[in-house]
Amino acid sequence: MGATFTTPVALVRLSYLVNSIYADVCAGHGLSVPQAQLMCVLKDQSRGMGEISVMLRLDKSSVTGLVERVERRGYLRRAMSATDRRAITVSLTPDGKRLTDAFYDEVSQRLADLVVEVPAADRAHLTRIATGIVLDEAVPDVFGALVS
Repeated sequence: MGATFTTPVALVRLSYLVNSIYADVCAGHGLSVPQAQLMCVLKDQSRGMGEISVMLRLDKSSVTGLVERVERRGYLRRAMSATDRRAITVSLTPDGKRLTDAFYDEVSQRLADLVVEVPAADRAHLTRIATGIVLDEAVPDVFGALVS
């Protein structure tokens, strides 16, 4: 292979590539990056506004505006929490679920395509290292979940 980047440079460039793919798929589905991130955190479960705020690292007023914009498009619904009448729970509508699943599948495929030529053992090693970093840094479940 010859010359390589330093680890920080390689990570920043890889992050740039992943972010570019994510943004490209967002555009193809008519979503902004924040809208897609919101919909992905709701992909498999409803969440409270406070939880969404923490997961997306946005202040509550920004989350409120983001939820309102996506709700107006018919992809989300808000409801009072069954356990706390002061709290609001956000979930995907059926149209929102279909769009989120299509978006998620396309991002996943595009990222898998990046490493398709990498030997399986190296891909598995990369996955273990990336998983360890994500877990050690307590990155919120903003895209996908652990698999066994």
